[in-house]
Amino acid sequence: MNVKKTNMKRPGLWVVLVLLLGVTMPKAHAQTSSLTIEGSQNVTNFIFFNSAQERDKGYSPAYSGGYALGYKYAMDMGLFFTGKLGMRRAGATYVFDQINYAWDLQYAEVRLGVGYNYSFGKLGAHLSAQPYFGYMLQANQRLDDQDFDIRDTGVLETTDFGVFVSPGANFTVSEYIGVYLDLNYMFGLSNLETEADQVSRNSLFGGTLGVAFTIK
Repeated sequence: MNVKKTNMKRPGLWVVLVLLLGVTMPKAHAQTSSLTIEGSQNVTNFIFFNSAQERDKGYSPAYSGGYALGYKYAMDMGLFFTGKLGMRRAGATYVFDQINYAWDLQYAEVRLGVGYNYSFGKLGAHLSAQPYFGYMLQANQRLDDQDFDIRDTGVLETTDFGVFVSPGANFTVSEYIGVYLDLNYMFGLSNLETEADQVSRNSLFGGTLGVAFTIK
């Protein structure tokens, strides 16, 4: 019995396959690096639980600021990574037995974050999560009109860590300069109290205005 062999030498078919692979295979994405400088205005407070693990809601917010220098590495697909080094103030106020208490804390802070940016023209919207680590540089407690330096008294821990969650918007001014605005929610994960039966954590709401300088 004679069997005809099919001829597989069809150049047109191979050209089509190569073109399809060229379309479907992932392509290299452009990557940009930038240096950032930013300033923030914040509303800070303490989340405090007493020895009975009951939350004390009598704390009132304090108003403060912060600033940071950073580096941003962005991919064309929208994913980006950030690193920041800066200073941030924290604190709260409280009234007990007609005595006004106020805490003013200052931290040196390092943040490492990841986020996603969606661009439509020169405008963009982004969301990032930035774990942070802070080291207390100063701590002042005011009782009515008297100030006390509590940095080295052992009343509070000198380290703090937690997470920033920051939605925001950005605008490309030129090939080398961009501006951005972030709305920040920060929640501390570490206990600031040195007494084992009490829990106190930092919290923050705020806004950040920054400028990014593209590195070529």
